[in-house]
Amino acid sequence: MTMAEAIRKFLEKSGRRVTSEEVKQAINADYPGQWKPTTLQAHLYACAVNNPKAYIHHPSAVKFLYKNSDGSFELYDEERHGVNEWAPAEGEDQISPVAEMVETSIGLERDIEDHLINNLASIEKGLKFISRQLHTDIGRIDILAEDAKGDRVVIEVKVGEAKDSVIGQIARYLGWFAKSDGKLPRGIVVASDFPEGVRYAASIIPGLKLFSYRVHFSFEDSSL
Repeated sequence: MTMAEAIRKFLEKSGRRVTSEEVKQAINADYPGQWKPTTLQAHLYACAVNNPKAYIHHPSAVKFLYKNSDGSFELYDEERHGVNEWAPAEGEDQISPVAEMVETSIGLERDIEDHLINNLASIEKGLKFISRQLHTDIGRIDILAEDAKGDRVVIEVKVGEAKDSVIGQIARYLGWFAKSDGKLPRGIVVASDFPEGVRYAASIIPGLKLFSYRVHFSFEDSSL
């Protein structure tokens, strides 16, 4: 079941207007740990029939929600809410450069993760892959590994230059494991570059390493 189907099922069962918090509580109760909170917010944005920007940023998302002026949601009904006048007219460009950049960024991050998982030894000898996109109580971890000594290693991947926020993010994951395991794991952040401020912040976290990636292109003749 997709998240969109889960949201629709909840609204059909409720038969009334619901708040985003009610949707969140229901999804978490019925499908614990299956999706990130940000994924839910993205669906409430992308699946709203009366959100014109949703047709630009999420053109492929099924539009079945109606967002009321008070912020609540209900299932869209043409007789009650009127004809869909929010969708772009046929022939209008629905995909913005911003949307294309986001999709490219997501694809590149996935490619980097794929390469890392298959080549963990390239950043540290003895690293062993354990899990990918691991759900935890405080977020989703890109890659979880073990080092040669059997200790946890949390790996966070960022496309482009690392921001200050990544240090707080990796520290959150390390703290969560430290509390649950009684032992501080190591952390690795992979990005294209690290500003001086980020490197200073990382230097005060024991065992945290920073690795820069480089993208190399190859070309194949695809002519008929």
